[in-house]
Amino acid sequence: MSDKLAIRQHAVKSGDQACAAYSALIDQVGRLAGIVEAIGNGIARPTGQSLARWQVLAAVEDEAAPVGAIACRLGHARQSVQRVADLLVDDGLASYRPNPAHQRAKLLEVTPTGRAALHRMQAAYTQLALRTTQGLDPERLDLARETLSELQRRLEAELP
Repeated sequence: MSDKLAIRQHAVKSGDQACAAYSALIDQVGRLAGIVEAIGNGIARPTGQSLARWQVLAAVEDEAAPVGAIACRLGHARQSVQRVADLLVDDGLASYRPNPAHQRAKLLEVTPTGRAALHRMQAAYTQLALRTTQGLDPERLDLARETLSELQRRLEAELP
C-alpha cells in the first residue's frame, strides 16, 4: 500500500470528515499539479521553452528582478532559478543589468525576443483557460482559490 493511500485511509478511519476531505483534496492537488506541469510544458514547447523558463520570463515581464526575489515569488530554490535565468540569457530571451540596490545581485529582465516568446505562450494559455473554464461558475473558482490559499498559509505555518 502506498504511503499516501495509508495516510488517507487513516484519515478516513479517524472519522473526522474535515480530515478525510483534506486528504482527498491534497491528493487531487498533487494529481492536478502533474497535469498542469505537463500542459504548461506542452504550451511552452512550440516556442522552444519549458514551463520553468516560461515562469521565470513571466516573473520579469513587467519589472526586472534579482534571481533571489524571483525564486522567492515562485517558491523555487534560488539555484534552480539561477540555472534557468542563465539559460534564458544564453538564448537571448533575457539579460542581466546592474542592480542599483545590490552590487552582486544583478537584475534579470526580459528581452524583446523573450517578450515575443512569452506573449505566444500567454496567448496559448488564454485559449486553454477559455476552453477549460467554459460553463464554470467564477465564484466557485474564486472559492477554490481562496480555500487553497488558506491551506497554503496554514501549511507554511507548519514549516520548520
